[in-house]
This record gives sequence, C-alpha cells and structure tokens, in this order.
Amino acid sequence: MASQLKKEDEIKIFILYLLDKIGYPLDYPSIGSIMMQDGIVNFFDFAQCFFALVDAGHIREIIAEKGERPEGDESAESEEEENEYEPTTTVLYEVTDKGRHVARVLSDSLMVSVREKSYRSALRHLSFERQGAYVDQSYRPDGEGFLVTCAIKDQKGVVMDLTVRADSEYQLKRMLNNYAERPEVVFRGVVALLSGDVNYLFED
Repeated sequence: MASQLKKEDEIKIFILYLLDKIGYPLDYPSIGSIMMQDGIVNFFDFAQCFFALVDAGHIREIIAEKGERPEGDESAESEEEENEYEPTTTVLYEVTDKGRHVARVLSDSLMVSVREKSYRSALRHLSFERQGAYVDQSYRPDGEGFLVTCAIKDQKGVVMDLTVRADSEYQLKRMLNNYAERPEVVFRGVVALLSGDVNYLFED
C-alpha cells in the first residue's frame, strides 16, 4: 500500500503530532513501528525526517538507564552477580516544547483522515501509568440503581469524566471491576464510539 504522505514538511508535522499525542518518551524502533503501522509514511521517509527533527531541536534524546543495583545492596557474591547490576543505557526520544508548538499550530494542515488514523495509533500506545495519570472511580445510589463515575486526569487536566447508570448490583460490580482492570481500554472504546469509528454498533 502506497504511503499517504510524501512531502517532507507533512511527514515532519505528522511525526511531531503523533509524538505529542503519545505524550511520553519511546525508543526509536517503537516510534518507527507506531508511525508506519497505518501506512501513512514509509520507512525511509520517516527515518530521514525523524533525525532532521532531532537535529532541528523539535525532538530530543533522553538517555535512560536500566538494571541499576537495588538500594542497600553494596556487595556481590561473584563477578557474575556483580555484572547483573551494571546499568545499561537506552536512548529514548520525546517531542520538545518547540516541536509541540509546531505540531499544535500546523497539524490542521494534515488531511483529516491522517489525523484520525494517527490519533487512533496514539491511543493504542497511550499508557496512563507512564504519563502519571490519575484513574478514579466512584458510585452512588440512584433510585433502584447506581450512578457510576469513571474519571481520568493527567497533568494537563481532565482526560475523561464519564457517568453511567447501573441497574443492578451485579452490573455495578461488573462495571467497577472492568474499569479498574482496563481503564485505557474503556477510554479507547469511548473515544472510538464518540468519533464514529465503530458505527456498526448502531446498525439495526
């Protein structure tokens, strides 16, 4: 399938737009996989534009360490055990404030279909835990049923604030348990319904 974006400026805006939507650092292979999964841009164009954005200061590198020695463990029984705790580094990338501004100002120039596909791609990779988001749920009696509220907030404000009715205690427990276990899935489902991506549910 031919890629939808060919112009360098459009590809750069697309990359910045999607990284802004994802909202947290990722390694290069993960970013490449996300960018190309909908066939909007090909690998070679993506790679060329991505590193041009890094050079221009729209995307920055972050060196992350893994495998550090646990606190309080100052000794090792063997050289092999010592090597287990040697930190390894990986390079992550995130959009800068400069790149975020470009993405938000110029993203309207992208085709609507491209923005919708890229937003769905971002939703599939959003991690509320990694974003530091706060997930909450509550309920209150309402007549013979209950009103269930599911909320998600992050540093930017409200992500979702949804209230629905449960007609029985059984339904209430199912809603609470399912949301507690899968808040991101529930959020993606709500967005998909409201944006019309699953309109087959409305067919008679």
